[in-house]
Amino acid sequence: MLPLFSLAMVGCGGGSSDGGETTSPSATPFAVEGTIERVTNNGVVVNGKEYPVDAVNYQGQSEPVSFLVGKENLKVRLGNDNSRRGGMHVELDPTFTGQIIFAPGTPEKPNRFLVNGVELEFDRLTSNIKDGDWVMVSALPTANAGYKVLSVIEFTNTFGELAEAEGRINELNINNGTFKIGQSLLVRFDVNKFRNLRNGMWVEVMGAFNDSEHNPELTAESITHEDYSHITHDGEIEGIVTWVAKNKKSFELNYRAQIKVNGATEFDDGNKNDLVPGAWVEVELRNNQNKLIAEEIEFEGRDDNDDWDALEFEIEGYVDDYDNIEKTFTINGKTVYTDARTEFEDGANFDNIYQEYVEVEGMWIDGKRLARSIELEDDNDDQDD
Repeated sequence: MLPLFSLAMVGCGGGSSDGGETTSPSATPFAVEGTIERVTNNGVVVNGKEYPVDAVNYQGQSEPVSFLVGKENLKVRLGNDNSRRGGMHVELDPTFTGQIIFAPGTPEKPNRFLVNGVELEFDRLTSNIKDGDWVMVSALPTANAGYKVLSVIEFTNTFGELAEAEGRINELNINNGTFKIGQSLLVRFDVNKFRNLRNGMWVEVMGAFNDSEHNPELTAESITHEDYSHITHDGEIEGIVTWVAKNKKSFELNYRAQIKVNGATEFDDGNKNDLVPGAWVEVELRNNQNKLIAEEIEFEGRDDNDDWDALEFEIEGYVDDYDNIEKTFTINGKTVYTDARTEFEDGANFDNIYQEYVEVEGMWIDGKRLARSIELEDDNDDQDD
């Protein structure tokens, strides 16, 4: 399904389209992530396929299948203990859940609002949504780790007072037990309960929201690292490509995980050249020894509202300094940051790259060079962007 924002269709270079018709999956993937296209008598249509539904859950609470009616473009996860038969279990997967607060509009941002202290914008808000209503917001990541809203759905809150926010961890402070999601939302967490957090992780946080002094804070009761590790066999995910290796052998999806591309990967409605940051894709994949391998990549369009290309960088040279606490290093005086999404190639790791010649690929996020791939190289002339 195409997202509800401006997309420029990529040129066809391989594969064909059936015009977006709904199909019944011949072999149901073990796990599916996408948005609800519509609800049918038999279940839901997600990623162009109709799935029978046995159960609907959110925040540990069961709901009737009828709860999904009117929830088009809500993000969901579908899974089944037996991937080849039986109905699917649907877990609602909004990006934000909380009370909506309308912010004064400006000519540049006439449709902006706040949920859990995060400023968002959506030009399809319905008139029945009022200030203070509880809403589920589904969104995709944008260039520079922002949010592009797909839907805002008002609901009668029977789940309690827990708010939800998803996003990329930044400004992690283990000593204070805090980190930020986006630019404005401060998350407080118990350092004894939530260990092994790192900058760059995409997390789902459930907790109590407080904005009493216009300093939005979310006190975490649960923090879930979202990296598609729940896909233990086959899966299908839709989303935005947030980084691509120069050799096209791997890419990052939704800032959550890197997915490998090999000679057996098939491309539909495009070809490997269309695999670029900002591409909207549906990916059929499998887990092979804890590595996600793309079996088919279907191109749905491209997000042309953000300048993804301008945020890519490459740099190579000798590592002349590094900070083991901040997990940064420098090449020719230029600082490169590593995080949870950085992958080291050819035996490299953070502890053995000092004074070694490396090639780094990555993306600019929040004004920082974030490495996505670090590879040991032979000594060559420095080249950087």
